[in-house]
Amino acid sequence: MTITAILDELRSIEKVKITEIKAYANPPRIVAYVLEAVLILLQREPTITEARRLLADPYLVDRLRNFDVKSVDGMVLRKLKILTNMENFEYELVAKMSQPIACLLKWVKEVEKMAELLN
Repeated sequence: MTITAILDELRSIEKVKITEIKAYANPPRIVAYVLEAVLILLQREPTITEARRLLADPYLVDRLRNFDVKSVDGMVLRKLKILTNMENFEYELVAKMSQPIACLLKWVKEVEKMAELLN
């Protein structure tokens, strides 16, 4: 699946679903890990406050679509690998909890693959 297809899927998900995730006081651990991975790639502070800002961003899909994979250096990739190598960092598990977060997970995995080829 291409980055564009993943982002088109994310764009098609109702805003209500994303708002539900934003409303979590303490999101499920795997949801927090996926959001942390996105924040690491965007080189933003991986905190719940920053994750809420990310989800509230009306231009999130555009930011992800325009993400420069070349900006992912070795250090960012190492931080990312800690999360993506976790046993439960899998699409099927996340999709049961949240389709928008599952789309973000797919985006993270695809960017990771592309970044590995460049590094």
